[in-house]
Amino acid sequence: MWPFTKGRSAADEDVPEFCHFLGDPAAERLRFVLRKRDWDTAREILTTADPEHRSYYVRVAAGTLGIEKWISGPIREEPGSVLPLLIKAVHMVSWSWELPGAATDGTATDEDRAIMTRHLARAEELLDEVLERSPGDADAWMYKLEASRALHLPLVERWRRFERLVAIDPTHWYGHEEMLWCLRPDWGGNTPAMFDFARTRALACPGTHVPALVALAHRAHTWNLARARKPGDRDRTLDLTYYESEKVMDEIWDAAQLSVWHDDYRETLLTPIVWNNFAFAFTYGDFHKPAWSLYEVIGTDWITEHPWDDIDFFLKSRTYTQDNLD
Repeated sequence: MWPFTKGRSAADEDVPEFCHFLGDPAAERLRFVLRKRDWDTAREILTTADPEHRSYYVRVAAGTLGIEKWISGPIREEPGSVLPLLIKAVHMVSWSWELPGAATDGTATDEDRAIMTRHLARAEELLDEVLERSPGDADAWMYKLEASRALHLPLVERWRRFERLVAIDPTHWYGHEEMLWCLRPDWGGNTPAMFDFARTRALACPGTHVPALVALAHRAHTWNLARARKPGDRDRTLDLTYYESEKVMDEIWDAAQLSVWHDDYRETLLTPIVWNNFAFAFTYGDFHKPAWSLYEVIGTDWITEHPWDDIDFFLKSRTYTQDNLD
């Protein structure tokens, strides 16, 4: 049984920080040079030959404040390149969630939603231009998929976009994560479809990050259960005892065997995401030894913000696991 809540403070310990940019110097530099409007250096980083690094760097660019103020310059100056078009488009999709029309608490007006729809329609036009000129751009399809969720498009269209993405990159992590979001009940999907997707893709992609979707699906389900149990409660405290189910933990264990503990798995830039999500689930399910093995590799250098949300909770989770290793 989980013996504490997230609200208490960690005692007598040097508090580490979340690993920003997954510990990747190029990603950190990308954020810096984009803020400095240094497109030449940004272009060099973004044109990496490694698809996983590229997907992460595009994500970093998408979340960089202020790009919209100057990215039209590189678009004009490099008419033969789709990269600045892509960065403008993904930034528009990413920042659409900050618009008033994205609110899900009932405060968005019809005009707010209309503005957001027009904003995303323009982003979609840019993404379509990227894909017309560069059909094999998996990251463009990833943001087309995210836009489909933001626009509340039918599930059949979300599936179409996902299938186009995985035809290019079958193990694209962010594309799989986004499709899981697209299938969540709170985004127009349903629980059976969400779990079926996670399980099916886990079996289809052994030795990769993708089976960690199973852990993400269970976490999403606990959130939806809390939301249904306490409508209107902003705290929405998760029921951690959910993970004590033998059926739940057997499934998460099997997913870890297909992922980080599979013989063919190779550690990459995004591996800390997988470590942390499995550590979270194993901790709650009282699988202490598997959880501790992950905490050992995570150390203090590879703590990701999600799924912990705050460092204090991570530290207490780790301490709880260590105290129960016997």
